[in-house]
Amino acid sequence: MENTVIARLSGGGQGNLSSLTGIGAGNKPCSAATRKKQQKGFTLAEVLITLGIIGVVAAMTMPTLMNKTKNKELHTAFLKTYSELNQVAALFVADNGISVSEYSASDKYSKVFEYYKGRKNLSGSMVSADEDGIFKPYYTMNTLNGKSYSGGANSQGRDSSFFCDNSSFSSSATGALYVLNDFPDANSRQNGPVICVDVNGKKKPNRYGIDYFMFIFTVDGRVLPVGQEHKNNPAPCASSTGSCKNFNNIGPEYCSNKVSDISKNTSCAYYALTNTHPTKEGKDYWNDFLGEVYSR
Repeated sequence: MENTVIARLSGGGQGNLSSLTGIGAGNKPCSAATRKKQQKGFTLAEVLITLGIIGVVAAMTMPTLMNKTKNKELHTAFLKTYSELNQVAALFVADNGISVSEYSASDKYSKVFEYYKGRKNLSGSMVSADEDGIFKPYYTMNTLNGKSYSGGANSQGRDSSFFCDNSSFSSSATGALYVLNDFPDANSRQNGPVICVDVNGKKKPNRYGIDYFMFIFTVDGRVLPVGQEHKNNPAPCASSTGSCKNFNNIGPEYCSNKVSDISKNTSCAYYALTNTHPTKEGKDYWNDFLGEVYSR
């Protein structure tokens, strides 16, 4: 009995010890595949592919984001310009008892610029003539669709690169540049003159409908964007030149980015002020419409 127990303990003990030993020391070391599985991470190729995708997405989205930022700045400058113009019109009435339109119909309108804060008269007019009598722009201006503009006619029948070309060019404290066009006929009770404004000065893009807009003084002492209806707007005329041909047309076809015709950009100020797309209901001007302009 005693011998049996000892034998069992001896044999069983060794087997158990062997088994216990196998739990630790008897295990095989971790394979390379197991270690690789445990060390999770990205390969160089995966990192490069990811960076490439990020770069493509950034290249696609950054121009849009930059344009939206630029449009917001120009929209703010546009609203400041519109506010400033109406302040000038109101002050003029308060000081003179008549509107800018009424005053301009009987006298030159140089007095208007005296009401601009920090106003500075720039040398030369909006355009100047070279030795051959051909009018050159004060600075390069472009149509809404980005084409450099030249053409149109001034009061002398010669080519002018700008619609507003009948006064010296002035700047205000905000940095905007102003120039006036023809004054209304005496005793006509018509709105005028038209005033063209580059809301960010000579900074680019210098494009009609983006940073260059047209407004008109009214006989009731206000300033409206060209393209807005008013009972005292001069009637469109059959003449191929002059303000009645270029400034009194109303409708979306006069804020078009599909043609390189400056006369089709004259009413953009109206859509910019109301922030409405000229042709698409539910779309705005400063993001949706100009987004289409930039993508052309």
